[in-house]
Amino acid sequence: VVLQKLGYKLYATPGTAKYFKDNNDVDMINVTKPDDENDDGEGTALNVIKDGSIDLVINISDGTGRKDEITAGYRIRRAAVDFGTSLVTNVKCAVELVQCLERGMDKKDAFIPRHIGEYYKIPTVGWSTSKLV
Repeated sequence: VVLQKLGYKLYATPGTAKYFKDNNDVDMINVTKPDDENDDGEGTALNVIKDGSIDLVINISDGTGRKDEITAGYRIRRAAVDFGTSLVTNVKCAVELVQCLERGMDKKDAFIPRHIGEYYKIPTVGWSTSKLV
């Protein structure tokens, strides 16, 4: 619901799209689950990941598959990694990410990219990188 309010274009496989439509009245663009790693035709999840239409994949493993079974979810997660698409696989992390996006959207400088070095310059309390004597 939050991502739709923030103006994001949302894609989902049929079951996920139906769940969010029925429970939260959220409209999503339907993409089909891949049957195999070559199932990347028009309208498939793999196709929209490969062509760069997707910036972030939130795909939580259901944990019910056998270890030797390659699931559609696995193929989607694998494609996200292979094509450099950001991937969230933990439901708690997905919730936190969405909450942070929601909190930051009204701030003028909320999404200015910063170099990691800027964070290293922040003073710390309680520990030091100097050697103990």
